[in-house]
Amino acid sequence: MKRNIYLSISLFLLVFFLQACKKTPIRSSESTNQDLIQSARSFFESHVQNSTPSMEGNSRTKASKQPYWKAAYTANSSKGTLVVVPVFYQKDLVIRTNFSGPRLYSLNYLTKLVMYKNDTGFYSELVTGFPDSTNEFPNNNQFTGIVFTESWNGAPLKKYKMTSGITLTETNPPSANGISKNTKSTGAKEINSILETCSTIYGFNYSEADGSDAYFWSESGGCDYSYSPDGPGSSGIPLADLGNTLRLPYMLPALIIAPPTNIIGNIQDYMKCFSNYGGSDHTYQVMVCVDQPTPGTRAPWTLNSDGMPGSSSGANPVDAGHVFLVLSENFSDHSIVRNVGFYPLKKVFPWSASAQGQLNDDDGHVYNISLTVTVDNGQFFNILNYISQGNNVGYMYDLNTNNCTSFAIHSLGAGNVILPSTVGSWPDGGFGNDPGDLGEDIRSMPLSSNMSRNMTYNDHPNEYNCN
Repeated sequence: MKRNIYLSISLFLLVFFLQACKKTPIRSSESTNQDLIQSARSFFESHVQNSTPSMEGNSRTKASKQPYWKAAYTANSSKGTLVVVPVFYQKDLVIRTNFSGPRLYSLNYLTKLVMYKNDTGFYSELVTGFPDSTNEFPNNNQFTGIVFTESWNGAPLKKYKMTSGITLTETNPPSANGISKNTKSTGAKEINSILETCSTIYGFNYSEADGSDAYFWSESGGCDYSYSPDGPGSSGIPLADLGNTLRLPYMLPALIIAPPTNIIGNIQDYMKCFSNYGGSDHTYQVMVCVDQPTPGTRAPWTLNSDGMPGSSSGANPVDAGHVFLVLSENFSDHSIVRNVGFYPLKKVFPWSASAQGQLNDDDGHVYNISLTVTVDNGQFFNILNYISQGNNVGYMYDLNTNNCTSFAIHSLGAGNVILPSTVGSWPDGGFGNDPGDLGEDIRSMPLSSNMSRNMTYNDHPNEYNCN
């Protein structure tokens, strides 16, 4: 029963997956002082990293994590130069809040290790910013939301609520009647009391490969606040400088579908070696190759373990997988092989899901599961004719309705080869086929006599030049 509840919650959460943002360049106020970064790293690894974990906290604060030093940068502050390092968790920890709308966020892009040099070496703390519903797009330069500061071992330090021009810090636990106690203000505004608004962060450890490993938690974002102009004091990151640690993307990087890198400019020329012969001396096959984000699961995406530069786009750590087709004609001692995948001609994102379609030569693409179907010449050329429209002006790639997975399914459908068509879903009402689901559908589908399934990668280079 408990497992069923977890699975239900998992399905609910997946509806809101695939958050949208892209990496932005370091701004002029930020730099990469490599000598300072290296000194901070040496101090961290020798004095901080192996500190005894705090007994306080929850699954977020106790989770295994590590700084991603390759993406470290520096920023000016009243304490001197800050070293800011993205933090990546060992497992894909995903959270939502009751103040950020229906969005889910990865802790990998909310949390930073912040350090500055002092008399004893370096001061360090973790800064985690939970954006509110007004922070929907990565080009919003001013962070608004709730900020937690903690020591590396998970001991809590301070909580802040940041709004436009005003910063509030938590002072008391929630009151029984829902109204905050009096708060004091510093600066131009005089406020004697405010209506209490309690904030909650809900966490979910997403582990599609092993559902029994999933776990959930929640923690208070705070309720009672007072104005705090100086932050946590002389030994902490100055409150006014927290913004410098929250300027880079804090949302889960987008499911970015990048343009192809080996474009098929003329599909008719690319396919011209295929010949349309009936009878038994020519055989035709279509192989559907699936590169699942997490092999063996229906996960629609996964975070690359290498962090920011880990994906094919170079700036997007989300792996969304891919589906492509390998088309073959065999006769006598000859084999004609062509690889085709369907892509957008420019990057698409969940909030900008459509672009001109483009066919690509995918003969070097990896996959983890495939289905090979033997067809007759009529079926084969019906499939080729469907594929050929992929380069037509106005034929659009759409993340929801005509992505690489649905294009492959529809291509085989044109040859009367019907594949399962499981539909996944994502934010803003989006839905569509995806490599994770198609791979698992192929793994479990009953095979007819003209089909074979392979769960081991094999090379599939293009073969035969008829020029």
